[in-house]
Parts: sequence; structure tokens; C-alpha cells
Amino acid sequence: MGEFFTTIYCLFDDLFGLELASYMAGEATERQQGNMFLTIGLVMLGISLLVAVIFYYVINHPKLNNWWGWCIFLVINGLINYLVGWRWVLSDLLDGMMEKMDQTTGQLTPLGIMENDCISFGFANMIISMIAFLIISYLIKWGSTNVPRAPF
Repeated sequence: MGEFFTTIYCLFDDLFGLELASYMAGEATERQQGNMFLTIGLVMLGISLLVAVIFYYVINHPKLNNWWGWCIFLVINGLINYLVGWRWVLSDLLDGMMEKMDQTTGQLTPLGIMENDCISFGFANMIISMIAFLIISYLIKWGSTNVPRAPF
């Protein structure tokens, strides 16, 4: 499952950089344990599923049975996932986790990841979450009583 999310997120590594991608895959440093793409990907899917369930089954209002009503929740989902992705990697950067051991000096050196890379990762997470929200919408919309035709 981790390889699946790594493949999906690395489609957008031009946005956030190869150094951040290798750090999140658990390959760049000894301090990073495991594949962060798996954890962030599962959280992104959970948030997207929750927002879709809220739209189709909790709010479930007939006035939202059109493209713009669905787009409101698509944007909400994207913004939440942007914030989660951005803050998650930014907290590792600010905590000094993005360092590697220099073999020649034996000291920890920064990987060269900047705050802009963290912001760009947030955008990549937002884009992927919007695609996930679209797919989830097509899978669960048929059980809704008032908005089964949203988004189309």
C-alpha cells in the first residue's frame, strides 16, 4: 500500500522536489522512520471520504443537487487536505528532522528542503485529494436520497 501512495504522490514530485519525495519515502535520512506517503495518503483518503459522506448523507439537501453544490465540498475537501499536507511536512522541517548524516564529517547536514517545498507538497496533496473526492463521489452518491445526481 505504501508503494501505491508513493507512486501517486511522486507523479507530482516536480511540484515539491525530489529531496522532499525521497525524505517522505523514508530513503533520505536515518531520522525519518518509514514511508510518510502511506500515512498522509491514508489520512487524505479518510478526510475525502468523510467530506463526501457529510455531503451525500448528512447534509443531503436538494438545493445542493447540482455541480456548484458539489464543488463547494470539493473545495472544502481540497483546503483541508492542503492544510494537513503542508503542516505535516512543515512540522518535520521545523523540528529539524530533515537532515542526513554526512559520511565524510560524521555530522548531520540539512537536506536542502525549504518551506516552499512544504507549501508545494500541500498543493500536491490538495490535487490528489480532489481526484480522490471525485472517485469517492461516484462510488457513494447512488445511496443519497436528495443529491444522487451531484456532481453530474
